[in-house]
Amino acid sequence: MVQDMQIHSLLKDFYRISGIRVSIHDTEFHEIYSYPKELSPFCRCLQENRAIQKDCIQNDAVAFERVRNTGKVFVYRCKRGLYEAVAPIYHFGILSGYLMMGQVRDDSPQSLFQLQQEAFKQLKDGTKAAELSATVCAIPRDLLDSYIHLMTVIAENLTGKNKLYFYNQRLPQMIFNYLQQNYASHITLNRLSEKFGCCNSTLTKSFQGEYGKTVMECLSEIRMQKAAELLCKSRRSIKEISADCGYSDQNYFSKVFSAAYGCAPSAFRREHLERE
Repeated sequence: MVQDMQIHSLLKDFYRISGIRVSIHDTEFHEIYSYPKELSPFCRCLQENRAIQKDCIQNDAVAFERVRNTGKVFVYRCKRGLYEAVAPIYHFGILSGYLMMGQVRDDSPQSLFQLQQEAFKQLKDGTKAAELSATVCAIPRDLLDSYIHLMTVIAENLTGKNKLYFYNQRLPQMIFNYLQQNYASHITLNRLSEKFGCCNSTLTKSFQGEYGKTVMECLSEIRMQKAAELLCKSRRSIKEISADCGYSDQNYFSKVFSAAYGCAPSAFRREHLERE
């Protein structure tokens, strides 16, 4: 509840300064927080057309996906001519959501004309189209750049303070992503619970409910897959590969690998090389 109030206040302050609608979305692109709550009159009107609404959702999804892949702020114009910007937000190094601002235009005559054309397609009335387009906030491009920078700072602040985290069905996926990225580290349930801010019971039940296996079983599978890859594609020693995959004890690594693949690491490597 306190987190909700703090984030709402932050978004409200941004809107009061800029006049630009701002929102926070989870990693599945669902809008979680926003200020103002409603879309702009222009967007509400055009999205009464289901085809336009679907197109807008797909357009935003492409932007979110780009930010997911690059980890960088993405600024773009939607197909209706409005400026949008998306920035990533992380929770302890794991992507937890997106900060988005938009539904504004620059102050050029060309920008206003494009909006009027889009509105006319929907309303079939030149006067109403002009009136609706005039409701869109017009911002000089250099000032728009400043607001985008401010939005980026807010996203970095949320990341730095690890404020944004949604305790929902995404927790198992976040744990899985962390295991994939940190399999070489010393990982325990206690450390994972501390990192994700939940108890061991919540962590284990949610993960097993999603993947049908325990966290440690999944971690072992990830490590074994990586070990097999290194054995086939590198000249590193068994001891080095063992350490690379998170095992300080080479004998234990060999035992786990043999259980997973039915042969010792050295035999697995020889068999693969012979096939080649």
